[in-house]
Amino acid sequence: MLKVQQRIATLTVQAPRIHIYPFSRLVNAPATKWEKLISDLEEKQRVVYLYYQPVREAIVKLTAAESIDRDGIYAEMSQRASHVVHTRTQNPIRDNQKCFECYEKIFLPQVSSFEESLLKVPQVEGTFFNGVILKGLPHMIVRDRRRRKRFVYLYPSDWKDHELDAYMELLTIIVESEFGADSADIWCMGLKSGKTIPRPRSKSRSRQACRDAAKHFKRMVDAGILSS
Repeated sequence: MLKVQQRIATLTVQAPRIHIYPFSRLVNAPATKWEKLISDLEEKQRVVYLYYQPVREAIVKLTAAESIDRDGIYAEMSQRASHVVHTRTQNPIRDNQKCFECYEKIFLPQVSSFEESLLKVPQVEGTFFNGVILKGLPHMIVRDRRRRKRFVYLYPSDWKDHELDAYMELLTIIVESEFGADSADIWCMGLKSGKTIPRPRSKSRSRQACRDAAKHFKRMVDAGILSS
């Protein structure tokens, strides 16, 4: 048993690491385009993350607050959004405010209690999956009106269906491994649409696509074609 554990630990240390945002874009992309995709996505991931960081942190703070200072949270979020780097056609203050207001109006009333923020939880090890280490977590844990534990993913974007499908399958893999939960426990809140994106079960075709992508990603890293 000890030898098995040592072997698993060795494999984990040697495994390439990748965040599920860029990896989700590789799942359905031709492998010949992976190198350029990863390069583009690493920069894009940082920009996208920072663009909506004010509203993510404001929503978690609002949900966790025992004595709600809604106006103070909203003002702080708006102030932080004003410093976000953006293009001439973007308006981060407006976009963050709209997402906050959507959550406050539609999703917050469906939350019965706050359990834990996962925004700044350090992922020292990540989640081992088919030869790679997946990085990424939901944003917080709450209880819904039925007192069921839910792992909230705040979704402020408008991705293509196959991109969101791959991301949610990878997030399911992490939730299964790290929390012993399943896809039905993930609460993907569409902060633009105001709708929950349901995923009642893991999709076998999506899971296999993730396995195949992980296997190929590790092979390309081991060959020195990609870096992790």
